[in-house]
Amino acid sequence: MSHKVTFFPGGLMTEVEDGETVLDAAVAVGAQINSVCGGKGTCTKCLVIIDGPSDSEMGKLSREEYDLGYRIACQTKIRGDVSVFIPEESQISEHQILAAYSGREAGELTPLTVCRRLDLSAPSLEDNRGDLERVVDALEVPSLEVPLPLLRELPQVLREGGWQLSLMLSRWDGSHRLMAIEKGSKSLANYGIAVDIGTTTVVAELVDLNTGKTVAQASDYNRQLVCGEDVLSRIAYAEEKGVGRLNELVRDTVNGLITQLCAERDKRRRFHSGTCDTDISSISVGGNTAMVHMLLGLDPTSIRYAPYISTTNVPPVLPASDIGIRSLPGAPVYCVPGRASYVGGDITADILLSGLHLRDELSLLIDVGTNGEVVLGNKEWIVGCSTSAGPAFEGGEVSCGMRAMGGAIDTIKITETDIDITIIGKKRPRGICGSGLIDLIAQMFLRGYIDKKGRIETASSERVRSSGRGMEFVVHHEAGKRDIAVSDDDIANVIRTKAAIYAGCSVLLQSVDRSFGDIERLYVAGGFGQHIDIDNAQVIGLLPDVPRDRFQFLGNASLGGSKLCLLSENMRAEALDIYRAMTYVDLSSSQAFFDQYSSALFLPHTDMDQFPEVRRRLEAARGQRGRD
Repeated sequence: MSHKVTFFPGGLMTEVEDGETVLDAAVAVGAQINSVCGGKGTCTKCLVIIDGPSDSEMGKLSREEYDLGYRIACQTKIRGDVSVFIPEESQISEHQILAAYSGREAGELTPLTVCRRLDLSAPSLEDNRGDLERVVDALEVPSLEVPLPLLRELPQVLREGGWQLSLMLSRWDGSHRLMAIEKGSKSLANYGIAVDIGTTTVVAELVDLNTGKTVAQASDYNRQLVCGEDVLSRIAYAEEKGVGRLNELVRDTVNGLITQLCAERDKRRRFHSGTCDTDISSISVGGNTAMVHMLLGLDPTSIRYAPYISTTNVPPVLPASDIGIRSLPGAPVYCVPGRASYVGGDITADILLSGLHLRDELSLLIDVGTNGEVVLGNKEWIVGCSTSAGPAFEGGEVSCGMRAMGGAIDTIKITETDIDITIIGKKRPRGICGSGLIDLIAQMFLRGYIDKKGRIETASSERVRSSGRGMEFVVHHEAGKRDIAVSDDDIANVIRTKAAIYAGCSVLLQSVDRSFGDIERLYVAGGFGQHIDIDNAQVIGLLPDVPRDRFQFLGNASLGGSKLCLLSENMRAEALDIYRAMTYVDLSSSQAFFDQYSSALFLPHTDMDQFPEVRRRLEAARGQRGRD
């Protein structure tokens, strides 16, 4: 028996079988409901209000919430025609997505696809080569793969063009494929797409491959969010329900961005009218290993279990039509190679853009996002690892946490008399995103509101109160609205996240007998990293206590590295060299990691000698409080 489900706001409608969950219905119809835990019922971020027959236990809801009609979408089974209202706090709204990046340039343009113009001699009784052989000889390529439809067009195009021909070639691993032909010497439109497929967001860039210039950018949520916040949740979803829906969702996200980019180009750049899908001749993708698997429709299940082996770390170049990406038929899709199941092509792209693999200086690269990856090295060697950081900096596992979207508090400063905050979009505050959480915990620590273990001091402020979650600190109060507050448990989750990242850095340095003082350059990559306040991140022990002039923010380095690979054969070769040069350090069974992690579960660390500047700031803050 099937039932009709209607989602509000928006009025999206679908039909599901009896007993399916509200979250299943949302995934099916594309209703954007926040789902951090991927349907396990542990995060309670997917709160909805149900009108109609359904089965649901109270779970982690309060009696008041349950009586008002609130339900946990992933735990509520549909038993009849229902209407589902998605409250504002459960909606996925406009996100603060970073598309900017800085780093190396591509140099000489040798893109995945190139345009050529040929002025051929007409055939004669003395020169009786076939039309195709005449083209191949003029191109001076050893062999040319030609799709049958183009071969059928070739004779007419050559003769109508007076033996002048414009054509487009894709090239990879020494092979060439004919992709488009045009009579005469008219220049062919040749555009590529560089993509960063993140766990939370996807960013795409439309690039003119003839000039190397960026034409437009677009970004959106990864629509897989309804299947879980982090990589492991999505892999678990694939294991239970198959990879098909995840493949469809990420493919739809990429195609949606292509549609935006084409409209942007037509409206603002006025290159031509109509769609430009068929002008897109090649695509370059940077993304973690699981996201690439899901884009290609590969089963990611084995990534989740020891020994954590992927189907491939160096995917073959595939035609876009096989993947379902809108483009010129036969357009090659290149995926930046990843080193391991948890150090993917996005990190290779980070390294490529930074150029750390070309320099003598010892560099540390930290990519802070839904996962935490760390790379250490120089032109002689590279080591890398991934830490199980958890989703706290993306709003998961924190009761008031949220992504960097409209209404998120993104900066916090505690003064002697008040709390100063800034809010993304200048909207009513709904929660605190990752950068705000770092600021808050650092400021609370400096002001003496929490101790080294992150526990709230009971008599430290009028903002401290006891609740059903233990002690909590109220950040924002608004009459008639739910208070925005952090508890001991919330702070503990953030500390666990920062401890994992710092411990990963420590283990890599320890593995090559180096220390934080030896780091000459510290790169911070990723959209979240761009918004971190370095001083506050050092106070909580997320970033090492090294001089500010050694930090360099790369921005969305995965997108930047992906663009380099789109434009340059040399860069694609470098990406493969990085893959081959990197030594992957598995932390899952490392005693050294466990020891370092345990030491980092304090603010900022058990060993204050590693944080001399933070110690100075703490002493100054204590002196000020004493004078007050």
